[in-house]
Amino acid sequence: MARYVGPKCRKCRRYGVSLCGTAKCAVLRRPFPPGPRSMRRRKVSDRGQQLIEKQKVRFAYGLMEGQFRHTYERAARRPGATGNNLMSLLELRLDNTVYRLGFASTRSQARQLVSHGLIAVDGRKFSVPSARLKAGQEISLTDRGKRSTYAKILAEEIVNRDVAGWLEVDRKGLKGRVVTEPGPGDWEPFFNPNAVVEYYSR
Repeated sequence: MARYVGPKCRKCRRYGVSLCGTAKCAVLRRPFPPGPRSMRRRKVSDRGQQLIEKQKVRFAYGLMEGQFRHTYERAARRPGATGNNLMSLLELRLDNTVYRLGFASTRSQARQLVSHGLIAVDGRKFSVPSARLKAGQEISLTDRGKRSTYAKILAEEIVNRDVAGWLEVDRKGLKGRVVTEPGPGDWEPFFNPNAVVEYYSR
């Protein structure tokens, strides 16, 4: 499926936050938009700011516009606040859950692990990054993943990685479980889901 494959840190600098999740993100060294620094920046309208907030969420989770719009429509049909529903659905994607468990250092890396068939859900191999998980499901490495060189690297690195509160992880066994659905405070504080709702509501 098509997705953005351009320079990720260019998007980070464009929106002023680290969306790629890497420790050496360019926005940390150059906290200003790409392009000539002397170039005048036009004032952003309310509609433009809503678009920016939507794009920040979309690029952070690695979705194309059609995928993102579909997820928003699904969130709007669920009871409760649409913005929180949207973020919860995004957090429950398999690639993001693998990232939140500390099995990968970035969402991009997590997506690659899933696509390469190294991740299993309830003991069954899943290779679709957009697969949506439910409370109680277990995430682990496949037999092929356990034999890979990456498993040895992960066993050392996962010790120092934080895990989201809506998940629990067995660092020695390299497996985790979805305890409950994520809620407000479980995603990055620089996301503004209400602005995304306002953007699509017009």
